[in-house]
Amino acid sequence: IVATEQVTSGKRVQFRPPSPGIPNEVFLTSHGYIPEINTNDFVTLRGICTDTEWRELLKKVEANDPTATNKFQLLKIFHDDSYSISAFNLPQRLLLALRILHINPQLPKQSMPFEELKQIVQEDKIIFFSAQNEAKVAQSLLDVAEDMLKKYPTTLREDMRLLKEGPLDEDQRLAIEYRRSKKALIHQLRQRMEDYLEQHASRRAGAGNPAVSLEKFILQPVRMI
Repeated sequence: IVATEQVTSGKRVQFRPPSPGIPNEVFLTSHGYIPEINTNDFVTLRGICTDTEWRELLKKVEANDPTATNKFQLLKIFHDDSYSISAFNLPQRLLLALRILHINPQLPKQSMPFEELKQIVQEDKIIFFSAQNEAKVAQSLLDVAEDMLKKYPTTLREDMRLLKEGPLDEDQRLAIEYRRSKKALIHQLRQRMEDYLEQHASRRAGAGNPAVSLEKFILQPVRMI
């Protein structure tokens, strides 16, 4: 923290919290705390899906699968990007890329000429193919969440126990609180995708509401972790 006036030793300092709309990194580095709930926080996804799912696409390309080759040509630029994601925000470009990744040209609602798909990509259009396609997108995001959680050395439950039981110095406590906040966010994303897939299964069984896009779904109330 940079003071704009002289502060004597032992004097209590007061400051305003950061402006709305910022992630937890800013709270931690500029104000030394992590808010309990921050709907503007996010985790960064590098690429459009898990490494495993991307390798599966590349294997099909190497096997000269024409559909996979067309998808790869459209998606390689998307996969080089990074995306800020959460249970409250799924970037349009990421959703577009995943919808194209899971297109099944054998199904009427998902059959689209390559040139038309190319135009959609160039214009960054918002498009919804079908409920089945959207469910596969949700499954990809669920896999992403699971993959992110596996990369942490501890679980969310273990972090909560560490914070409760200690002993921790201030730096350790802040580091674990920050890590816990990211894991909680990923758990929320996982829960949202599980909820979406559950609703999709209900619709296929003849119950539930009509299919909605993931953009609309994440605007609905979320279960907090």
